[in-house]
Amino acid sequence: MTYKELLNLYKKGELSQEQKKEIKADIEKQEAISEFLFENDEIPELENSCLEAEISDDNSGFDEKRFQKMIKKSIRRAFLKLGIGVGIIVLALVIVANTALPNIVDSFYYDPAQIVGRTESGAASLQLDIDTMVYSELFTPGYYRFSTYANRNGFGKYDIQILKNFSFTGQFNNVHGTIDKNWLNLFDDTILNMPAHNAFWYEGVEGLTGQGGTAAAGTPEDALRKLTELDEHDYYVAYVTFDKVMTYDEMVNWSKKSNITPEWCAVCEHLGNDYYLTGGITGFNFHGNASEHAYDNEKYPYLNFFDVIDSVEGDYSLNKPSAEVMETHMTSMLRYMLENKDFFEMVGYHSSDGQFVTLMESIEEHGIYTYGFVVTATKDEILRISKNENVSYIYTTPLV
Repeated sequence: MTYKELLNLYKKGELSQEQKKEIKADIEKQEAISEFLFENDEIPELENSCLEAEISDDNSGFDEKRFQKMIKKSIRRAFLKLGIGVGIIVLALVIVANTALPNIVDSFYYDPAQIVGRTESGAASLQLDIDTMVYSELFTPGYYRFSTYANRNGFGKYDIQILKNFSFTGQFNNVHGTIDKNWLNLFDDTILNMPAHNAFWYEGVEGLTGQGGTAAAGTPEDALRKLTELDEHDYYVAYVTFDKVMTYDEMVNWSKKSNITPEWCAVCEHLGNDYYLTGGITGFNFHGNASEHAYDNEKYPYLNFFDVIDSVEGDYSLNKPSAEVMETHMTSMLRYMLENKDFFEMVGYHSSDGQFVTLMESIEEHGIYTYGFVVTATKDEILRISKNENVSYIYTTPLV
């Protein structure tokens, strides 16, 4: 006879007194074992209990209420154990959702807060620092930026700030914004706007093949007239076009002779006896402020303009970097842009890779050629520059 059959007889009161005592003792023993195991996080499974053990065939009376109480107590314990297990699983999922999951999602998107290196002083260089530094030097003359902040919010979302590092007016309009899953939103996006494609007058440059049409300030006569109408107290970003293409060394000598220091120089591709514009208005810093940053300088030597300045012996205001250093600086920026596209695509810059590969190859083979430059200056200084014999055209925009 199985223990289950014996329990049925116990329930019906058909067991002997001696058998009844044995069953009651077994039930109490089972309760004690269950309580002990429950206190130690081990609740016995009902099907593995001793309910199916065989005992004697004697009949006795049956305590039905006690039996039901025992069964209910075992069931309550089983459900309690299940609830504790489910609670632990839910808690673990909540912890994962609030800690690991945001970082996992972050890994699928551009991370402006990623530390790419540390300077000798221990300052961290962020991905956004390097990307902003390269982009603003190549494409936004007059608005060079190289310091940023980025704060992670998880799930590919970041609060960012692009700092203004130098001011002619004493006002530092640091720009705030967000990056949400590779979508950039700046509260003032003018600092990353590229200049008008016709800011320089290409027809005024001997041997240069560029985009045709009217230049941004109209005819040379219109451009000169507009210069006389500028406010004497305001600062302007002036796009100055040479009358001929110059090598880097020729431009350095011209700068010293004319006592005019470009802030930024526009470059073109050299091919045979002609010169071509590649990828729109593109160039490099010639003078200005910079900050130390850590980056892969073996892969991108002289990427940071700070390192270019540091290469000069003596006073930087009197001596300029060598052509070799500046060529390396320019090709490193172009290579970096081609190999780190996330930021450039976020700011809306799209161009053929082949154009910049061609420009890099031209610089590596023939050196740097420039057809114009940019300065930030007042009306009087711009008018002085316009009188230089090698200047063919000047277009200005208010400094913002």
